[in-house]
Amino acid sequence: MQRGLDPKQGYARYAHEYDELEKFWDSFEQDKLTPYIIESAGKEVLDAGAGTGRVSLKLHKAGAKVTALDIAPEMLAKLQQKEPEIEIVEGDMEHMPFEDDRFDMVFSSLALIHLKKVDKFLDECYRVLKDEGRVVLVNIHYRKSMILRDGQGKYTIAAYNHFPRHLTEAAEKLAFGVEHDEILTEGDDVWVSQVLVLKK
Repeated sequence: MQRGLDPKQGYARYAHEYDELEKFWDSFEQDKLTPYIIESAGKEVLDAGAGTGRVSLKLHKAGAKVTALDIAPEMLAKLQQKEPEIEIVEGDMEHMPFEDDRFDMVFSSLALIHLKKVDKFLDECYRVLKDEGRVVLVNIHYRKSMILRDGQGKYTIAAYNHFPRHLTEAAEKLAFGVEHDEILTEGDDVWVSQVLVLKK
C-alpha cells in the first residue's frame, strides 16, 4: 500500500498533464483490449475510472454508447472537451449512481489500484451489468510509486496493489465467470498488469 493524496484530490492536480503520458498508459494494455473494444459496437458501455477518456474515446469511436464515470471532475472536463457526445458522470466506483442491469459491458483500466479493496467495486459491476454482460479489467501492479510534480511540489496518489490471483478469486466469489486472465509485464522493475475478462 502506498500513501499519498486521495484520488479525487490527486487527479484534480494531475488532470492538466495526464494526457501527456497517453502512450505510456496504453502500454500497460499491450493492445489486449482491442477485441473487446470492437465488440462494444452498438452496446451500452460503462468506463469506470474513465479519467480524461483514454478508453472511453476508443469505445465511442468503435460505436459504443459510452458512459464515463470518474471521481475527479477535472479529469471528466478534459474528456467532455474532446467528445461532448460521451455522457460523463462524477461518482465513486464503489457506489455507482446507476440503476441495476443497465450496461452490456463495463471497462475499467488502471483504476483498481486506487481502491483499498476490490470487492465492493466488483459487486457494483455485477449489479449494473445486464445478464451475460462482460467486465473488462486492467489491474496494474506498481513496483515503484510514481512521483508527480506540479507548481505546488512533489506528490503521489494513494495506490493499493491487488495481486492478480486475489482479484480473480474475488470475482469468482461473486459468481462471475472468468473468460480471460492474462499477466503482462514490462521490464524487471517497472510493473506487472493483469487483463481480466469476466462474464455475469
